Amino acid sequence: MDKTIEQTKEVIELLTQLKFKGFLKKYKSLVKGEDLDSDEMLIQLCNAELDSRYKSKVKRKISDANFPKVKTVAMLDFEKTPLLDKKTVKELQTCEFIDKKENLILVGDSGGGKSHLAIALGLEACKKNYSVKFFTACQLVNLLLDHYKEGTIEKFMAKLKKYQLCIVDELGYVPFSKKGAKLLFQVFSDRYETGSMIVTSNLKFSKWTEVFIDTTMTTALLDRLTHFATIIKYTWGSVRFNHAVEEHIKRDLIRS
Repeated sequence: MDKTIEQTKEVIELLTQLKFKGFLKKYKSLVKGEDLDSDEMLIQLCNAELDSRYKSKVKRKISDANFPKVKTVAMLDFEKTPLLDKKTVKELQTCEFIDKKENLILVGDSGGGKSHLAIALGLEACKKNYSVKFFTACQLVNLLLDHYKEGTIEKFMAKLKKYQLCIVDELGYVPFSKKGAKLLFQVFSDRYETGSMIVTSNLKFSKWTEVFIDTTMTTALLDRLTHFATIIKYTWGSVRFNHAVEEHIKRDLIRS
């Protein structure tokens, strides 16, 4: 057997054992193509391996974040949400607010796209190597109560604090027990100036006492949460509902 072929097979076997997936894939394509000098080939192979490792890392971070669905910034329809400032979204997309340990609060009409933007920015954060965790408010409170009952609440709280970005979606959709509200308040308080949050809610701030029950506790929470925060108010109604109406009108026009 040709010595070059033997060496190629040995390289492929070694790369497979080392689990250099990107390196191996690129190597197989290069050995079939044009001749390259050793340095040029090595640069391409190393870049391929780095790219492969980056994609794997992002995939793991997205999986760990536990997003309910994939929503990207590119999927935002600014024509249907004309009051959503593109410049603000672009600035948030850089994720500098996470470095500064600032918050983002999306408040207003149901169906306006708050969850979409929260998930999209969470995905951007994963791509930029930040640790992210997504919860609905109801999910988080149920987890907090379970850990409280099991005596593992401190360990769970410590784990939450390690995430650089914590997303709490749909705050205010479901009322909490007094204990659940206090535990959620503790999560918010623990992250004050230590980690970023994205919070979405259909309730005006004046209505947050319906979630946290106690007026004093609600005031203290809002003071911390909004101190270093970008606040976007969704006032354009439900995008989903408006889209459904448009589709219904189109069908009626076609039939007529």
